[in-house]
Amino acid sequence: MIRGEKLFGSKTRTSVLILIALLEESYPTELAQLIGAKLYTIQKICESLESDGIVVSRLFGRTRQVTLNPRYAAAKELHALLWSLGTSRIDLQTAAATKRRRARRPGKPGL
Repeated sequence: MIRGEKLFGSKTRTSVLILIALLEESYPTELAQLIGAKLYTIQKICESLESDGIVVSRLFGRTRQVTLNPRYAAAKELHALLWSLGTSRIDLQTAAATKRRRARRPGKPGL
């Protein structure tokens, strides 16, 4: 087991936070694909993190972008911690480096 993998309650929740920190912003569908989890699970995690004030989200059309909340009391410290945890997660680093940086338009061919 990797140290800190369940630091934020579960492995999936911790992975979501690490990926948001690595990518700077993401959306639930992308996070679900990168982690290999069900979309509903990721959506619930994002909703929970948002209600706790750790992340904020914005709607762009039908896509909900999620970022770390810059107004969170310990935003800089949290980002540094997540970045540090991300250095030990080669799987998340690799996945983050290979993903598109914006959502694909619905109905567009590809993938």
